[in-house]
Amino acid sequence: MNLGKKALQVAKIGLAARRISKARTASDKAQARDALAALFSDAKGVTMKVGQLLAGHGGDNEFTDLVTSVEPLPLGEIEPLVAESLGRSVDDLFVDIEESQAAASLGQVHKAHLKDGREVAVKVRYPGIADAVDAELKLAGLMPGLGPVKKWGFVLDGYKTTLKANMDRELDYTSEARRQIEFGQRVNVPGLVVPKVHEDVLSDGVLVQEWQSGLPLSKISGWPEADRMAVARILLGTLLNSLFEAGRVHGDPHPGNSYYRKTARGQAEVVLMDYGCIVDVDDTARLALLKMILGLRKGEPVDALQGFSAMGFEAEKLALIAEPLAAVTNVLLLPFLHDGDFDFADWSLKNRFEALLGENRWWFRSAGPPTLLLLLRAFQGLVQQLEQLQVSINWWQVLTDHVTAQTRKQAENLNLPDLPEGVMQTNVATDLSAKAAQHLKVVVTRDGENVVEIAMPGRAARNIENLIPEDVLAQIEASGEVDFAAIKKHLEETGLSPQDIFTFDNGEKQYRVWLE
Repeated sequence: MNLGKKALQVAKIGLAARRISKARTASDKAQARDALAALFSDAKGVTMKVGQLLAGHGGDNEFTDLVTSVEPLPLGEIEPLVAESLGRSVDDLFVDIEESQAAASLGQVHKAHLKDGREVAVKVRYPGIADAVDAELKLAGLMPGLGPVKKWGFVLDGYKTTLKANMDRELDYTSEARRQIEFGQRVNVPGLVVPKVHEDVLSDGVLVQEWQSGLPLSKISGWPEADRMAVARILLGTLLNSLFEAGRVHGDPHPGNSYYRKTARGQAEVVLMDYGCIVDVDDTARLALLKMILGLRKGEPVDALQGFSAMGFEAEKLALIAEPLAAVTNVLLLPFLHDGDFDFADWSLKNRFEALLGENRWWFRSAGPPTLLLLLRAFQGLVQQLEQLQVSINWWQVLTDHVTAQTRKQAENLNLPDLPEGVMQTNVATDLSAKAAQHLKVVVTRDGENVVEIAMPGRAARNIENLIPEDVLAQIEASGEVDFAAIKKHLEETGLSPQDIFTFDNGEKQYRVWLE
């Protein structure tokens, strides 16, 4: 698919999403969501991956079909691809190969038997999918920063680079095979099954692994509670062990990537598949997070700003919301701080997060490293799985079962890196200033009517230039009417006290920026 066609496809998806937001009745909203799901299903590639992420929201919904009923390509189109990629005919490799029953965003899977009788799953990359993904990523580079992206200072280059690198890895099945093998070697959780890769039948476009079977998550709701709790412990244990011990997290937890079953002895097992997206977490980041959990468990003071900074967050941004950051940390880590089985109904993460930060939640997210998006995806997937299992488990107990005492001691002894020079001093001085403004306000008017109204933390004024859309900033600088260096110097001298910062009229719109 060329760039023009992909742009049209993405545009249609954007319009369909807008229909959902504007729907006034449940029926209209349901119809809009059905239409959006259909568009995601037809898109494949990056676009479909967004739809798969939506599949986890609220259990069964129209997006769940994206992981179960995507139309696969017929075997007649796939066999030549397999032969070309592996350099051998299909008849030389397999006794038989079946039509695909499992199609996904980048490829599809076929059940087959090797010449020695081994039952295998053959994962084949779609023809032309690399070009389609490249077109989507180029399109993303052309798209302007809208909504919270521009308003809250998201730096898109890092996200685009991370997404590009991740998609390149997912498209290379030899790379995926290495990560799958490594994950199986390094993540040690009883009940977790990582399918064995057949390295003798492998290429960048074809991956062959042992065939594994089981039930989807939606089909085990009738299992006894003890079995569902066992599944929940495997899922949580896998995330914690892979994060804190291996530093490698499975980043694609949508419902189509796992099977659930019981052994002959009745013990629960989780088969985890698709290792295209593995998120690497460096030692400082993983140990810093664990250090905060352990410190809060012991009732010790935890420097949230320093801890998040060690995890890759921009300290300069977090300093602007330093006051509620400790409370935010407690909310985020609440499952680990709770004694006994944790009930998600007691968490209300979204509501508490918004109550503490309001729209500043976007400021918090924009401060995070690009890999945070993938880690949040993994964590969100886990939470949705646990909610669907309808069980409560002891998060702290699972952590101590799957994170060694040695690793916990390393985290406790970790010396957090110093904050960038001036961050703490600036934050303290601002917090102690009784005259400091609470909000940075921006209003844009056209023909006497407000078209944009924005409120940010008052301390965001220190980064005023980075908050202005590039085209508007270019107009302001070209006019010579606003001296940003002088503005920032004056703001520091006045301690960010309530004041007008600047006004600007480009003939079409009028901009007013002030502190209050």
